[in-house]
Order: sequence, then C-alpha cells, then structure tokens
Amino acid sequence: MTDPGSLAMAANVAGSVVQGIGGYSAGKYNRDAAYNTAIEEENAGAAEEARIRAAARQAIGQQVASQGENGFAQGTGSALDALAESQINAAFDALQVRQQAARRARAMRAQGDLEMAKGKNALMTSLLGGTSKALDWASDKNAMNAGIGGRGG
Repeated sequence: MTDPGSLAMAANVAGSVVQGIGGYSAGKYNRDAAYNTAIEEENAGAAEEARIRAAARQAIGQQVASQGENGFAQGTGSALDALAESQINAAFDALQVRQQAARRARAMRAQGDLEMAKGKNALMTSLLGGTSKALDWASDKNAMNAGIGGRGG
C-alpha cells in the first residue's frame, strides 16, 4: 500500500517542478516577444530613415528648382552651400533615427534576455526546491523508520 505521506510529497515535488517549468516557459515567451519587438523597432527605424531621406531629396530638388527660378547660378556659391547644408541636415536626421531605433532594439533584446534568465532561474529554483523537499522527506522517513523520531515525530 502506498503511504499517503509519499503521495503528498510526490505531489508537492511535482507541483514545484511544474511551477518552475511554467516560469521557464513564460521567460522564453517573454524573451521571444521582446526580440520580435526589437525587430519591429529596427524596421520602423529603417522606414522612418527612408522617409526622411526621400523627403530630403524632394526638398533639395525643390531648392535647386527654386534657385534656378530666382536667377541664382545653380550649384555654385551660396546656392551650393545651402544645398550642402540641407544634405548634411538630412543625413544627420536619418542617422539619429537609425541610432534611436537601434538603441530601443538593444534595450528590448536586453529585456528579453533578462526575462529568459528569470525563467531559467525559476526552473532551477523549482528543481532544487523539489529535490530538497524530497531529501528532507526521505531523511525524516528514514529517521522515523529507525526509531529516531525525525523532524515530524
């Protein structure tokens, strides 16, 4: 006949392990979600960068056309300086957008790695806790069987 204490202990250990597996699964899911968000951040940054560059090309084209309409010699002197400044500003804006997206993506990946570490820790803690409970129970049972009294008796 199975000892009710044995069944209770087995259920207790199994519950601890199942809880740890749940923590591990949650950590893995959260890591994957954070990594997906990081990819979305990078894609959004690339799209914004492309939008900035396209808008800059359009604005510079309008600037060149306007210079010609106003009688400036296009591509020389102050007209050239204005075009160069516009290109520099557009490149700087695009670079900032790219860097911000990369920074957000790195932060999301770091958060994902942290979530995965939490999940692994939950699993290890549950395994160690379950093993400890089983060893305590076995020790108490052996002590009671030997007539020493153990912790519970």
